Amino acid sequence: MSSLLILHWLLFLLALYTPQAQGAPVKTPGTQQCYVLNLIREIINELDKLPVASEDFLNSNEKRRLMKTSLWRPNLEEFLTFATNSLGEDSKITKNLKEIQPILPTTMPTEESILIEKDNLGDFRVKLKEYLSAIRDSLNCKNT
Repeated sequence: MSSLLILHWLLFLLALYTPQAQGAPVKTPGTQQCYVLNLIREIINELDKLPVASEDFLNSNEKRRLMKTSLWRPNLEEFLTFATNSLGEDSKITKNLKEIQPILPTTMPTEESILIEKDNLGDFRVKLKEYLSAIRDSLNCKNT
């Protein structure tokens, strides 16, 4: 037997005993998009459960800032801060927002992010729903 043939057999046997990779599954752009859409759906379901006395309405300037992709990450920071302070670190909304964070584009904002009225769950809820809708719409456009 030649040494080359033996080497092939050894490599084959080594491949049989190699442990399988473990950890988080690799997310391709398509599966990552589905993952984010599921997170958005979960957050909106949780927002609908919040006890809100009255909801504020968005003016056109706030709506524009929520939809602008260059402000997605700074706006998310505002939502995360409010959610952590008001709902807690363990809330599903806070956890899911943290999951979305690394996926958003990092761009230099040209204007200030949105402001959420302190202790106003209605303001938070309306603005976060609009923000998530803008992200969802953007992802759906990329899907087509």
